Amino acid sequence: MEESKAHNKIDIFQSVKSTAINELTPELLETGFDLLTESEILKDIPVFGIGFKGFSLYKKVTESFFTKKLLNFLFELKEIPQTNREEFISQLESKNETKKAGRNILVSLTRLGDEEKATIMGKLFKNTILGNMGFSDFNRLTHIIDGAYIEDLKALQDNYILGGISDDVKINLHQIGLVKQSLSDIKRQKKLNIRLGGTGEDVQPKFEYRVNQIGSILIENGFDKDSPQK
Repeated sequence: MEESKAHNKIDIFQSVKSTAINELTPELLETGFDLLTESEILKDIPVFGIGFKGFSLYKKVTESFFTKKLLNFLFELKEIPQTNREEFISQLESKNETKKAGRNILVSLTRLGDEEKATIMGKLFKNTILGNMGFSDFNRLTHIIDGAYIEDLKALQDNYILGGISDDVKINLHQIGLVKQSLSDIKRQKKLNIRLGGTGEDVQPKFEYRVNQIGSILIENGFDKDSPQK
């Protein structure tokens, strides 16, 4: 209950449109928590500011893990032009959606079990602000990412054809809603088997997997295209 009240009072979007996040660096993301608390850059970001310490959620923020997730998320937004950030937030304000949207982002970041998930979430939000994907898709993918195994997500990077992914991982990706499952064409399988010298008699249908629409949106917007994961 107290955490919910804190989420209602904290405005993450004040940090999203803050010029202070432009000063975030990769080195800062690797800094130990004790040094982070002394960072002048963080003190200028509203969500880490003095006023934030008055809420119970600050107890979570003072934990290094949550702080790093929040930093990883904001770091991905630093290159977005200020005007784009402000325009996006203004659009949410015009629909009276800022309070709910901001609370959902904070709750999602709190729940994430991996810092790399926060990075993916930040990239998705960046592309949402830039108009490359819809806000509803961002919300949906945020829920999917929360329940996914990070290595399964990373296997999708630049991998629309699911190459090199085991059937077990494909099943996991299907269960969380990123790929679609269908039965193979048994007639086509038999013809292929015969062309390869078989009789076509022992061919059994099997499951085939393809990236679905929301999975394609994740691949397109949630990863660095020039730096595939290994």
